[in-house]
Amino acid sequence: MKQRIKLHIRGIVQGVGFRPHVFRLSRKFKLGGCVFNDSRGVTVELEGESSRIKDFIDELRITAPAISSINKIRKEQIPLAGEEKFNIIESRCKENRIASFPADIAICKDCLRELFDENCRRYLYPFINCTNCGPRFSIIEDIPYDRKNSTMKHFKMCQLCSKEYTNPADRRFHAEPNACFSCGPQIKLFKSLKEIKKEKVFSSNVQEILGKTARLIAGGKIIAVKGIGGYHLACDAKNISAVRRLRRLKSRPAKPFAIMVEDLRAVSEICAIASSEKKLIESLARPITLLEIKKNTSWIAEAAPSQNFLGVMLCYAPLHYLLFHYLKKFQRFPALVMTSANKGDFPLVASEKELCQIEKYADYFLVHNRIIQIKCDDSIARVFQNKEIIIRKARGYTPDFINFTHKKEILACGAELKNTFSLAARGRIVSSPYLGDLKNYANYAAYLKTLSHYEKILNFKPEVVAHDLHPDYLSTQYALSLKRVQKIAVQHHHAHLAGCLLENNVEKKAIGVCFDGAGLGLDNAIWGGEFFVTDKCSFKRAGHFKYFGLLGVDKAAVTPARVAFYTLYDIYGENLFKLNLACVNYFKKIEKNIFCRLIKNKETIMTSSAGRLFDAVASILDIKHSISYEAEAAVSLEMAAGKSKPSDSCFDFSINKEQGVYIINWQDIFSGIIRDLKARKNKESIAYKFHFTCAKIIRGMSIRLRSDYGINDVAFSGGVFQNILLLDLTVKLLKEKGFCVHYHKRIPTNDSGVSVGQAVVANEKTG
Repeated sequence: MKQRIKLHIRGIVQGVGFRPHVFRLSRKFKLGGCVFNDSRGVTVELEGESSRIKDFIDELRITAPAISSINKIRKEQIPLAGEEKFNIIESRCKENRIASFPADIAICKDCLRELFDENCRRYLYPFINCTNCGPRFSIIEDIPYDRKNSTMKHFKMCQLCSKEYTNPADRRFHAEPNACFSCGPQIKLFKSLKEIKKEKVFSSNVQEILGKTARLIAGGKIIAVKGIGGYHLACDAKNISAVRRLRRLKSRPAKPFAIMVEDLRAVSEICAIASSEKKLIESLARPITLLEIKKNTSWIAEAAPSQNFLGVMLCYAPLHYLLFHYLKKFQRFPALVMTSANKGDFPLVASEKELCQIEKYADYFLVHNRIIQIKCDDSIARVFQNKEIIIRKARGYTPDFINFTHKKEILACGAELKNTFSLAARGRIVSSPYLGDLKNYANYAAYLKTLSHYEKILNFKPEVVAHDLHPDYLSTQYALSLKRVQKIAVQHHHAHLAGCLLENNVEKKAIGVCFDGAGLGLDNAIWGGEFFVTDKCSFKRAGHFKYFGLLGVDKAAVTPARVAFYTLYDIYGENLFKLNLACVNYFKKIEKNIFCRLIKNKETIMTSSAGRLFDAVASILDIKHSISYEAEAAVSLEMAAGKSKPSDSCFDFSINKEQGVYIINWQDIFSGIIRDLKARKNKESIAYKFHFTCAKIIRGMSIRLRSDYGINDVAFSGGVFQNILLLDLTVKLLKEKGFCVHYHKRIPTNDSGVSVGQAVVANEKTG
């Protein structure tokens, strides 16, 4: 029996070759009708025998393009139209937008093969792409995702490209960024910004341009390279003087640089890589992947000082592969430092007008004329227990749509550090890419621009706004400035843990462990070493580390020696000065006198921060007394611990109950560290012992709370749990005691995940 069915398909189905796939299936099953993008996804109308329509739907679910994701197919019977042919027709846009727009993805194998095929008309073309690969999110101006709604609208397809675009049998059938040398974007190498301003026509002589760029890099020059989501600063990673110069220019003395290589052979030359890590680094998202260093050669030590792991990514854009093609004339396995092109803590540079911000960092500028609509940094990920963990979610992963049942449309404004925002709308949460630290107005301006873009694309108007408790965060101030919306303040660590509960589908109460650097508590102290009994709606603070003082608050966050001074003075008093420790001798006499007075008079902000305790231990062990980037001391402590032989040795610690709350006394731990130093034990073994002690504290607290509340689920969150050694030790100890353990994978455990948790909590509290 003949019938006509309308399919409303929701999910990531735009910009991923979905309509061409539907077209080909319609021919296979001899069905008439049409397919088109709409503001909610893709609509398909099918006319023909009912059995064939059923077979079509069954096969569509199984054979949908690999980079697509079908969330829902809703069927609707409509009148017959006598249509025997099947067509892809003009997109239709409605106000009620819920389309999932796709992330930027790496070049596919077919395009990579064509890129180096001398018989192909796109031989060496830096912007080769098809329906299975290429830029998406970074070039989208609006939805539906059509060429006219992207920055590719500035390039009119030539006759050959148009023929491919309209040919159902072609891989580029309806590939929106489709282009070639004749009609698409081009590259150009400039020595100065003045040249860029004067230039009107970009060159198609890529062999000359890329050959010269490779020679410059091989000669030690630094090149600003325009990529998919923004500019990179690139130099030869094996040229120590070039890397040192880049560090000096960027005022980045110690923070590790990310390295780009061409393929897995090059990766295996420098890092150990398991099969699960190979899968991650070669994935379509192509994140920077943290891998264990095989042998710390001099150039690796310069790229990633004092690290056991190196951030490595494979080429993901055609331009990258072309650069390496020419670099191989100078090295067998070339490696490039590819670091985000930005000034200090400012936003990523993505347009030629912004290049003045990084002019002094680069010797040359490799520019292209495809506009980047939305900046998107490189993502960072790693593998833990054969599972992918996202540390920084950006290119390749955003936008990321999480199914979520909510009462109203919610804007969650996020934290101050590692900021993201999240929108809860039409049955999903979608988060922004990583936006950096909202400590300066430039990042805040980028935050507002990105939010405006999301609101436009999704036709989003918040009814509820969630924000952090801290009144000084720019994200909080933005939330409070909005009119005619319900405003809900969410405690920082509750937001962390609510995101973890959502991600792991935990609907009941759980023991929540949140370790980070800082978050304003309900008592106006700075929390950060927390044990909650929590669900998505509320929490009870069941335990925390004993409070200690921050000497100078913000200065303490960048000077671990200040935290070490307070903790040791709290234990030893004036006898502290007899210990002859580097963390104490780090300060001048006048500073020591001021610190003593502040401590005696109780004139410090108090904190329970686990992150600051890790900093203090790093300083006591003479590893780091001051830092040049966030968490440098804690990371250095983890790296030192990773060089030690594993041991079950543990420092003494005590957990006491005061007014119904468990207090973990860190004083015994620090006294034990001093005893081990006096016994001349090496700092690596002491660092490991401290990590193991923290894991045992978590286990001890979890056992107590399980006994008190009958809860067996434990959820971890907070930036301290980026420490893979601590996470590994803690998971093992808890599982040995039969706990069900939950940690972040898809949502970052650091402050980038806070906005998701804010949305979750706000939804629970919304009337």
